[in-house]
Amino acid sequence: MRSRKEVVSLLKGLKAEMAATFGVTQLGVFTPPLPGDDALHVIAAFSEDRDLLDMAELSCFIEKRAGQKIVLISLKGLRDQLTPCIMQAEPLSQAQVLLFQREIVRSITDIELACRGIIYEVFVSDAKTSNAVLSHIRTIGLLSSCIPNEHKALSPSVPWDALGALPGMISPCYGTDLRLVWNCVQRRLPEIREALETMPGMNRSKEGARRRFF
Repeated sequence: MRSRKEVVSLLKGLKAEMAATFGVTQLGVFTPPLPGDDALHVIAAFSEDRDLLDMAELSCFIEKRAGQKIVLISLKGLRDQLTPCIMQAEPLSQAQVLLFQREIVRSITDIELACRGIIYEVFVSDAKTSNAVLSHIRTIGLLSSCIPNEHKALSPSVPWDALGALPGMISPCYGTDLRLVWNCVQRRLPEIREALETMPGMNRSKEGARRRFF
């Protein structure tokens, strides 16, 4: 595996080609603030006439030239709250961890709303609903992996390791057991949402909203 310095040197030499082929206007390598994530992370900005396939092709191009897997992030798609971590290399803050936790809660809430008032047979037959739920489950899994262990320890009742493994349980290729998904939605996710909502700091935004409106 190439060192960070070697990758940066390689990308600098390819910058003109990447600009002409993929519309890259800015390019950089950064160290992610996420625990245990040692993959090569690249951030890029694209000209306005480019699309998602250009970004995907750029990722493939860099991986082939660097000889290793990468994580590619679009500068314009970067969350404002995470910009300091990426651009100034600041450590993950409590506020940013809370952002991840609230996004998990929001995804679970969206799943509950999508499944409210329907039975399993409807869930299975309605591709729009089942696909939306699977998308939210992937999000829950990915966000769970972004939370540092010291914060996970504050809520031991949440099955953090299992949540992080959720994206691998959904297979567009081989198929996904929707009965297991449905049972999880009905039995497990509400308990997990309630446990997350009681974690320190999770209710502050609601309290702030109550103070502003009278």
